[in-house]
Formats: sequence, structure tokens, C-alpha cells
Amino acid sequence: MKLYKTTITPISSFATPLKGDTLFGQICWAIRYIYDEKRLNSLLKEYETKPFLIVSDGFTSGYLPKPTMPSSLLGEDLKDKKDNRKKIWLTQNDLERGNFKNAKKSSEINEATAQTATIKNAINYLKFSTDDSGVFSPYAVIETSFGKQDIYFLLDENFSVDELKKALKLVAIGYGKKASVGKGHFSFDEITQVSFKNEAKAFMTLSPCAFYGGDFSQCYYEPFTRFGKHGGALSNTNPFKAPLLLADTGAVITYEKPCVKDYIGRAIKGHSSHENAVHQGYSIVIATEIYNAI
Repeated sequence: MKLYKTTITPISSFATPLKGDTLFGQICWAIRYIYDEKRLNSLLKEYETKPFLIVSDGFTSGYLPKPTMPSSLLGEDLKDKKDNRKKIWLTQNDLERGNFKNAKKSSEINEATAQTATIKNAINYLKFSTDDSGVFSPYAVIETSFGKQDIYFLLDENFSVDELKKALKLVAIGYGKKASVGKGHFSFDEITQVSFKNEAKAFMTLSPCAFYGGDFSQCYYEPFTRFGKHGGALSNTNPFKAPLLLADTGAVITYEKPCVKDYIGRAIKGHSSHENAVHQGYSIVIATEIYNAI
């Protein structure tokens, strides 16, 4: 598989976080609309053993997240725990070399991220009231505005860069929730081939993943619960999927001996009433020398 990267520029705010598994699902729908269901099914046929596409989260352009590990394993000063938690960004070179002391705060890299809450209220248009009792019951829709984001893609020979570009153009019209009212709109740069260090004893994930059942010796991660919903035509029946417990982005997996890895994880099925539904439980990984920091 070959690794590619593009940088997106948001044109509107986003109502859904830019997570790799969500973006993978939207690209699958784009393939379905641009080509046909037969093409999508052919790509997904061997997805459980041979993924055709793995997508990363979006990261502040030029940086990658700091690994999710105890400060003692990152070589950080334990007296500065509060300050260490704010240092969340590393360059690719520092991450690969294990120079975690060079991590930077969002303010230090001028990360332009802001969240706003829009208060909404559900109305029953048959009764013209908020609910059966008529009680006002507001809820908040969180919208995020941010600057340029880097996204990485791992492609196999069955899925071309041209196909990815066409699919991403459709997704760019509106990603995630509230796309019909202009949220999640972005442009993107050329999709170029890049490379990560892929041989070491330790690797960090770039999206939520399911790495249970692997051959690793240790793992460090924060749990992430995915409450998924179907999009497109499948949302007209039962849109809800069963919750999935995943390891969040930035998880670290270690091995007894150096090995070569481009990705880890597995495909997830059986979490939906639609038997063809599949979830990206894979993640692109980058090798890192955590032992240099101990």
C-alpha cells in the first residue's frame, strides 16, 4: 500500500469532528454515488483481510499528535503535568525520533480552532409544540472552526488516487452533520505521495482503531466510543448502529522486536441491522522511538 497526503482548507465550520473512520464512511458513499454500488461492493469484498483504503484524522497542518502515554514514558518533567497536557503537537521528525520534549501547545503553533454552541429546540410539527407536555427542551449543536488540516490516506492497488480525488471532491461539498445547510464544506490541495518511518518496536495510530487480538506486547490508549449512524439511503430505515468501543487516535502499540507496519487494526462488521455495513477499525501508523525518552 502507498501513503498519500492532502491538506484541506475549511470554507465553513464543521458540526462533526474530522475523524478518519467517519471520513472513510463518507468516501464510501461518494464512491457509491459517483460510480455505482457494484464498484463499492467490489472494493469492500476483501476489506476484512485486505483494506483498499485507510483514512487518518485531520491534524493541524505540519504537525501530528503527541502519543497517548504516561509522562514518565515520554521523558516529560512530572512536576509540570498540567503544562504537559497542553503540549499536544509534534513535527513528524520529532515524533519518529522520540523527541517528545519538543511537543508544542496549540497557541505556540497558531492553531486557529474555536468551538461555538448553537442552541436548538426540537418541534413536533403535528402539534406545533416542543413535546407532548409543551415544555421547552433546548439542546446545543457544537460547531468547530479550524485552520488548514493534513489528512493521510493509505491506498492499495485496487483503488486509484484519481478515484480518491473524485470521491473527496464530493465529500468536500459537505462533511458530517448539517451538511445540507452548509457545514463541513472545504477545499483541498493536490494529493501527493509521502512516507512515514515504518520499522520500529513502537507505533502510533492516526485514527480510532480496533487493535484487539493483535500480536503486540503492550498498548497505551484513551478509549473512544463511536455512536455511529447510517447516511444516504440507509438512513431511511434504521439509521442507528450499535456503539463501538475503539482506541482513540494517538494510541501506542509496542512489540518485543522491531517490525514493519503500515497499519494495524481490523474491519468491523455486525454492528448494524444492514449486513453489508462495515466500519473502518484500521488505522495508519507511524513508527516512533518511545524508548529514547525513557
